[in-house]
Amino acid sequence: MCTKNLFLFTKILTIIILATLTTKAQYVIKGRVTDAKNGDPLPFATVGIKGKNIGAQTNFEGIFTIRAKELGDSLYVSSVGYKTRTKAIDKKSVNQTVDFQLAGEAKSLDEVYVYSGENPAFKILRKLRENSEKNDRKHLSAYEYDSYSKMELDVDNISEKFKKKKVMKQIQGAIDKFEKMAGEDGKAVIPTFISETVSKFYYRESPSRKKEMVLKNNVKGVGVKEGGFVSQLVGGNLFANYNFYNNYVAFLGKDIISPIGENWKGTYKWYLSDTTDIDGHICYGMEFDPKNDKDLVFIGKAYIDTTTYALVQIDATVGKDANINFIDKIKISQELTQTTEGAWLPAKTRFLIDIAEISKSSAGMLLKMYISNKDFVINQPKPLAFYDIPVEVAEDSKETDPKFWEQARHEPFSAQDVLASKLIDTVRNVPIVRTYVEIAEIIASGYKRFNGIEIGPYLYSVAFNRIEGMRLRMGFRTNAAFSKHWVFRGFAGIGTRDVKMKYGGEVNYILSRRHWTVAGVRHTYDLERIGLTPDLIGDNKIFYAFTRWGLYSGAFYRRENEAFIKTEPVKGITLSASLIQRNFDPLFAFKYRTDPEMGKLSPSRDYYDDTFLTLEARFAKNETYIMDGNERITLDTKRVPVVTLSYQRGLKGVLNGDFDYHKFTAKVFQTFRLGTLGRSSYLLQAGYTPSSLPAPLLYPHLGNQTLFFNRAAFNTMHYFEFVSDKFVSVQYNHNFEGLLFNRIPAIRQLKWRLLATANILYGSQKQGNQQLMDDAMPIFNPRHPSNMLESRFNFSSLDPSIPFVEVGYGIDNIFKIFRLQAFHRLTYLDHLSPSGRLPDKFTIKGSVHFSF
Repeated sequence: MCTKNLFLFTKILTIIILATLTTKAQYVIKGRVTDAKNGDPLPFATVGIKGKNIGAQTNFEGIFTIRAKELGDSLYVSSVGYKTRTKAIDKKSVNQTVDFQLAGEAKSLDEVYVYSGENPAFKILRKLRENSEKNDRKHLSAYEYDSYSKMELDVDNISEKFKKKKVMKQIQGAIDKFEKMAGEDGKAVIPTFISETVSKFYYRESPSRKKEMVLKNNVKGVGVKEGGFVSQLVGGNLFANYNFYNNYVAFLGKDIISPIGENWKGTYKWYLSDTTDIDGHICYGMEFDPKNDKDLVFIGKAYIDTTTYALVQIDATVGKDANINFIDKIKISQELTQTTEGAWLPAKTRFLIDIAEISKSSAGMLLKMYISNKDFVINQPKPLAFYDIPVEVAEDSKETDPKFWEQARHEPFSAQDVLASKLIDTVRNVPIVRTYVEIAEIIASGYKRFNGIEIGPYLYSVAFNRIEGMRLRMGFRTNAAFSKHWVFRGFAGIGTRDVKMKYGGEVNYILSRRHWTVAGVRHTYDLERIGLTPDLIGDNKIFYAFTRWGLYSGAFYRRENEAFIKTEPVKGITLSASLIQRNFDPLFAFKYRTDPEMGKLSPSRDYYDDTFLTLEARFAKNETYIMDGNERITLDTKRVPVVTLSYQRGLKGVLNGDFDYHKFTAKVFQTFRLGTLGRSSYLLQAGYTPSSLPAPLLYPHLGNQTLFFNRAAFNTMHYFEFVSDKFVSVQYNHNFEGLLFNRIPAIRQLKWRLLATANILYGSQKQGNQQLMDDAMPIFNPRHPSNMLESRFNFSSLDPSIPFVEVGYGIDNIFKIFRLQAFHRLTYLDHLSPSGRLPDKFTIKGSVHFSF
């Protein structure tokens, strides 16, 4: 009897327990929300059970978890800038996974009407700005942290027509696997590059310095040949350390107006959407939308702490309507963490660039990057010398061991990441892909790369002019695969008409990369033009190449020998010294007096030799650069002036030098933003020589007789039209970006940008220099055939009381790549050019200008 009672009691107890568990049963729904177009996770998306007051929000990885005692029929997801999606759920399943892929929506947020009182979002944003002094990371004296970054480059927007191409058929099997991984609503992409990097990032506020030490990296990609250069780009923190407290967020050379900068009210529409808990911080959910979607602005959502009024998380997107070229979308998501000093630093950052397809039959590109930071150290600045090299890659940085990366990753690799890595191996071994990569590399660099040596640049390979006929030229340079210290360069060329060999050779030795110390020697023999030599034109290689074409007036042969050394003893200061010997052998009628005090009785010469020493100092505060093998590439100067000072000392009697003289030159260049008015730049130059010299050795002012715009030239001035022994000039350019055209309904879709230019030059030439050339009659040059001689040049000087002035205006971004600019010459309207022509009072210059 007792046994039966015990059995009955046990049975009843079991039923009661099961009933209790059933009553308190909790349904768990997990999933991930991603962008249907590119697979990027969507943070801050709202997920809820339809018809129930139950929901959750996706985290930084786009993952959500909902726990509920009861279920509805379906689950919905909404996110700013995306179409809301709904999916059915299984009421019988206690644990289930539901993933969403959301499609973008062009429609922005609706206008918010406030009928009485102030928009409640405005008070919160004012508090954010008031508290920025303690929350903004710029108020820390220094910080450092450990960082992990992952970068991926994909081909997307793969049309059916594109899939039928030969290259696609060879990798179709791998693509089919990726399509399945994308989800039922997602679109497939083809990974072409993926990298992982472990680094240490350091920042110092005063003076501003930053440095990233790449400790380990693993780079895999189609066409990736030189890991050292790529490794400096994939670290991430040096280029993607975005700070939304600034008025502008710099991205791809553009300044995008920050939604929480000082102009938050004038540029954006705001409204308060919700309140949520983010890692223990109760935050206001604030959605923002641009007042003009053609401007460089974001749309998205920000979470602001209700206690400190600090930015905790932000998801900001720039759509295809913004005045940016070749881009369908830019998206930056950032999660910040509070430090012991109160300021907030980025713990996680994810950015995406969706590059548009060029034509309907082509594909687009996706660049995705994820950065995770931890182990923050605050207010312990390093010595200034520590920051000398902004990006430093460890000698043993290359790490391919999968076990290492399993431990090093801050977040584990997803199944899609694993498949992407495998697919890259398949794609890069396809022969036609390798061919495409090589062609793209030649176009970008101008060189065809082999192991240790590069042939080019192809831009200088062919030219046609009156002196040389068809000019053929071929050059080479060695790279880091040949030697990390020795650099050899050379070229050889010949013209079909003058049949003279031109050649040059250079040997450099890199003594130090930390302080960028290089010494070298160089010898060249080539045909040049008055006022258009490489040292006057500078780095504008395209302009220099086009000056090789045409009538080629003012031509001369020049033999040059140079020994030089340059170094950067302190970051931002570059010093150089060179000893140069040149001769001047003109192909036009040229003569100067060797003793102008004797007047017409003075001996005269039709050539000269010049030996001089040059000392130069360049100041570029906070300049950022990376190393491309043995080449140093400047990326940024933080918009502060770049100042160059030089002194040149002529050495008469040294290596047959004919002149003893002094020359002083100064140059200042700066680019800066004028708020919403756009971006300006100026080039300020001045020069002075107290010595008496032939006109070619003074300061020839750079004219422009090509059809192409040159920012450093006077575009209505002829070549060598004016020469001075003292001068000052300013060349000012302003790009209004979309300020005007974005507000004209008929043309706002064209994304044109208005330009304005003003160039002013004051110069003069003292009487002693004029007397060197005055009344010196042309003489026959026995070294060259008479039919190659031109009439004598008129080496004119400016009136010191009348400046040379030209103004210009134009349109940039025509069909996204062309620029047309008109110039009016306002002074010296009747002045004859050196060849006796009247000036161009009005001219139009064009150029091809690739910019975002």
